[in-house]
Amino acid sequence: ELVVRRDRLVPSGLPGLEGDYEVLTVDWLMMQDPLRNFVPEKPRLPGQEAPGLGMADFVLEMLYRIVERLDLDGLLTTGEHFHNAVMYRTELAFLDPVAGGRCIALEEALLEREKLSLAEASWAVEWGLVEVCDSDDPVWRRFDWTGEVQVRAWHRNLISYLRSAQRRRRQQTEAA
Repeated sequence: ELVVRRDRLVPSGLPGLEGDYEVLTVDWLMMQDPLRNFVPEKPRLPGQEAPGLGMADFVLEMLYRIVERLDLDGLLTTGEHFHNAVMYRTELAFLDPVAGGRCIALEEALLEREKLSLAEASWAVEWGLVEVCDSDDPVWRRFDWTGEVQVRAWHRNLISYLRSAQRRRRQQTEAA
């Protein structure tokens, strides 16, 4: 199942990014096989009712072709769950470097330091088992996942912004 729409991205509060951009927004994407059962090697992830089809790369390539054919400025989506954002992050950058840094920090803490699988980490976030504290506020609080805009850019201004040293530094600072 796929629901997309032609949309306008109007970024605000992001230094170095001006103007507005015509994008293809993915509102809903579900690639599941209701005839298969979950297996231990590929357990259920939050939001799944059936195992995935393993076609994400093909569908993403199709969406890229649509963006190119319609001469749009980018592809945009929001990871509804932690695992979605992690999987999207290899192809789609977080528009907001703060959100990108937060996702990187969660990946480092849960996947690398705690050695959780992506499924375990995503369920931990989903069930409210992850707590965070800011360096300037040492009080631990429950971390609630809110999906943030992730984008694959075609417009030169968007590409420049996403590759900028300033944005990378801000993302690294937030991740630290």
